[in-house]
Amino acid sequence: MSSMLRVRMALPSLATMGSLALGITAITVMYEGHFTAAALLILAGACLDVLDGHLAQRFDAFTDIGKQLDSLADMVTFGVAPTLLLYNLMIVVGLHPLVALVSSIVFALGGAFRLARFNMQVSDRSAFFTGMPIPMGAILLIAGSFSQHWLLSVWWTVGVAAVSYLMVSNIPYPKLRHLLLAWPLVLLVALPVLLGAWWMATWQAVPFALLLAYTLLGPTLSLRTPRSNERLP
Repeated sequence: MSSMLRVRMALPSLATMGSLALGITAITVMYEGHFTAAALLILAGACLDVLDGHLAQRFDAFTDIGKQLDSLADMVTFGVAPTLLLYNLMIVVGLHPLVALVSSIVFALGGAFRLARFNMQVSDRSAFFTGMPIPMGAILLIAGSFSQHWLLSVWWTVGVAAVSYLMVSNIPYPKLRHLLLAWPLVLLVALPVLLGAWWMATWQAVPFALLLAYTLLGPTLSLRTPRSNERLP
């Protein structure tokens, strides 16, 4: 194997380890009360998580160790770190500690199951994920958690439970690089959600609205065609 080929094969794992490092850093800064910085570090980790998949696809660098490393990194960056962040934010706004703890643990358990199931799959080269990806679930809840009004609402715990269910479900979610192929359906789902964010008259709601649109896209695809995990519309 040539040196250049070795480098190409290693690039996805390097991106994965970068995501893991960002997750650990997010946990560290949380202890100092820097919750916004922690959220941004988790978001940066998500960008590297997308990059490692792209690099693996680009260079055909799929390996067993890369798959295991990716899941371990995801559990830290999108499982443990968001769980701690969500718990701390709920405590800060005055939510009952038991409610905060149970809500956070439910998300972590759902994410762990999602990743364990992913590791058992034969191939990850299809156009769809089985169940909501844990990075998307983590970022969706983090985006919503920075609104004190939502955190104190009973709908928050319902939302955490819903995201946890979507992660462990068999509902197909399109991989980001395939979303453009399903643009009519994406537009149909995203437009009402984005209009809702505009109606709320707050730019902070727009990222949350985009994530929510992706969340709703999975069930919509599942209802549209039972075999949507095999082909795009």
